[in-house]
Parts: sequence; structure tokens; C-alpha cells
Amino acid sequence: MLLRSGRRLAGGGGGGSGSAPRGSPPGGGSPPNSPRRSSCRPRPSGSSPTSSLGQIRSPPHRRGRREPPCPSPVPATATSGAAVAGLPIPEEIQEDILLRLPANSVLRCSAVCRSWRRIASTHAFLLRHHRRQPELPLVTSFRNPAPADQCTPNCLDAILLRSAERRPIFSFPRPFCGRFPITASCDGLFIVRGYICNPTTRQCAPISTWMIDNLAGLYRHEPSGEYRVLYWKPSDTHYAKYCLNDYCVLTVCSNKPRRIPCSVTLVDEEIISGMGPAIFGTPVLLHGNLHLHWKKRWGTRYNRILVFDTVAESFRQLRPPAVNPRNYTRLLAMDGMLAMSVSKERVMDMSIFMLEDYDHEVWAFRYKIKLTTMEIRRFQDQGDWWADVVSEEGDILVSCFGWLLHCDKKGNLVSKFQYNDDLPAITPHRIKESLVQHAFFKR
Repeated sequence: MLLRSGRRLAGGGGGGSGSAPRGSPPGGGSPPNSPRRSSCRPRPSGSSPTSSLGQIRSPPHRRGRREPPCPSPVPATATSGAAVAGLPIPEEIQEDILLRLPANSVLRCSAVCRSWRRIASTHAFLLRHHRRQPELPLVTSFRNPAPADQCTPNCLDAILLRSAERRPIFSFPRPFCGRFPITASCDGLFIVRGYICNPTTRQCAPISTWMIDNLAGLYRHEPSGEYRVLYWKPSDTHYAKYCLNDYCVLTVCSNKPRRIPCSVTLVDEEIISGMGPAIFGTPVLLHGNLHLHWKKRWGTRYNRILVFDTVAESFRQLRPPAVNPRNYTRLLAMDGMLAMSVSKERVMDMSIFMLEDYDHEVWAFRYKIKLTTMEIRRFQDQGDWWADVVSEEGDILVSCFGWLLHCDKKGNLVSKFQYNDDLPAITPHRIKESLVQHAFFKR
């Protein structure tokens, strides 16, 4: 009952024969002589479904009048013979209701009254809300036909696997051309061509005045609470025997990069020499470590895992599972453990290996996912398709001609999404919506 009332408030009120009159509490009629309660102002047409907390203003009220209390989501009923009409519910229950709402509904509820705005604007609440959000896979697609003055693709969607929904995140303007404009992600933040942005609150800021081309990852430094980027550049020192590239860290919105000593020795020179390492997929942040999957830029792929300790800011190597290096491999996080998906052609089946003993680097085969070829051929009768594991439960997204298919870990088709695109691209990044406020967006 409490959750239903909270959802109706988040949606701005519902219609139908059973809905309450405008201005009355969502759980039932208002008591006699009660003041009119303010409601959320309607969102202007064409505006984004999500916005910054700072952009939402409280509803206007006349000077000299007190703001009415928040509508109670509890209906006015009698319990055990005691009248409890109009009794407000405890604040901790209101907070629990707000925690269960999506980000855009929390923003709307914060505009209802000062009490809800106070609850929904504390750092502790915003952090708890972020941790409860599901991790959603992201898909980019061409807008066909694209406007003449824009590059493509310029559409980024989040896929809600359980409810089979496609949620638009944002569109990329002309400067952000390319299939994968997102180069790093962490805690609901993206790095897009030199800018750090939060698509949930529609905030962005330049990373630095420095030009960073070879970005390796984005992470939060726990001791300081700062967000930092890890990148590499060709070494300009003559003593670099093994590490021919310098790895540097840079705090977001600062201009003071710092070089990290390369303590990794006996690394294959074929991987780190020449043009530098090619990081495959997106780094996996687990146990305070950033796991980078390396490959060789040309020819045979290598399964090399470089581990970056985000607290000590030091490097070490991690032994990968014993698989054919020519296979297609990708690092994942499953059940709180590091995992790797392995497939021969990236289309028929996938094997899942998990690092069961992190300290002793012991990998074990967990299970195999086999796609139903005949089912997929209904949507694409010829040619190849692309498939990736996109969740800890082993869900797979298959990108084929004009369609995006969702299969479970048994290979069964669960849902499908039609795209106005030849081949929607599954990005290696994920998003967890975050309303947490950051100081670098306010500079």
C-alpha cells in the first residue's frame, strides 16, 4: 500500500474511477477543512525526463502562508478502534518509499514539499539510492535517416532486461561521432570525449585542460573521495626497459597529472611496445582493483590482465584462465567475483570462467551458454550477429539486422527490441543511475 501511493505521487497522479480528486492525498480523501496540498508542476514539453536537483524549484505559495504538510501515503482509516485520520507516517518509512523509486520519480517527489526535498537531497540518501539501482546495459544506434548536420550514431539507450523496456539516455551532438563515444564509466558517470558527465542529472564538466587520448579507466580514490582517470602515454625516458609507456593518474577537473611507477616486469614487449596497449572492453572494478583486459593491436589476441590497485595506485599482473588466446574473451563481474566469457566466433556459444580463488589466481569453468541458432535466424536469415553477456545472471544481448534480442543463460529468447538501424551496437559500459552531487560539476 505504501509503495503504490509513492508511485502515484512520482507519476504526478493517476486517473480512473478509483483515483483521488486533485489536491487530495493519494491514499484517500483529505479530512474536512484541510488545506489544499501542492502538487508537482507538470514537466514542459520537450524537456528531459531527468534533471538536476538544483534545477527543481519548490512549488510557489503565497507570502505569509505556511507550506502545507506533505500528503500522507497512508489512507485515513481506523485501526483497533483508534482514529488515526491525518496521522503522518514516520519519516524513515517515507525515506524507504523514496529509495524504491527510479531517479526521475525521486526528482519529482522532491518538488512536492520541503520535507520530501530534505529527505531526497541528503548525501546519505542519494548514495543509498544509487546503490539500489540496477546495472543496465547500454546500446548505441544510428538514427536513420540522420539529420544532415549531425554525425551518427547519436542515440544511447539503456535496456531494462526484467521489464523488457528501452530507456533513452541521451543523444550525442555532432562533435561526438563514432560508434563508441563513451570511453570510461564509473558510479553512473561517463567520460565522453574529454568531458565527465552524469546522464541522470544532465550535468557535465571538462576533465582537464590537458588533452588525454589514451584513457584506461575512471575510478574513485577511496581515501580522498576524488574521482581520477588512469591513462598512458609513450615514455620519454631512456631507462624504460620493460614499460615503454608511462601510466599517469589525473584527478578530475585538475591540471596536475602524476606518473605511476611501472612495477610490472617481464611483460610481453609485443603488447606494450610500439603503439602501446589496447584495452579490450571496459575495465572491471572489483575489490578496490581496476582489472584491465589487454590484447595485441594486430594479429593474435592475448589474454593479459593488468590489475591496478585504486587505493595504493600500483600495478600487478593477474593470470587469466587457460583458454585459446585466439578466442574472443571479455572480463565481467559475476556474484562478486571476476569472470571471463570465452567464445570462438562470438555468435554460437559462450563459456563462463570465474576466478574462484582471487589470492591464488585459481580459475574454474562455471557453465556454457548456447544460443538457439534457428530462433535468431527468424530475425536475420544470413550473415553474422554479435552477442555479449550483459548481466551477472548471464543474460545475453544479441545484435542482428534491425533487432536487439535478449536471451537468458540457457539461450532462450526472452524479449526483442526493434531498431531503425542496420546493427545496434552493444557497448561494453553499464549505467547505474546516480543523483549524487559532485563538486566538480559546480565549478
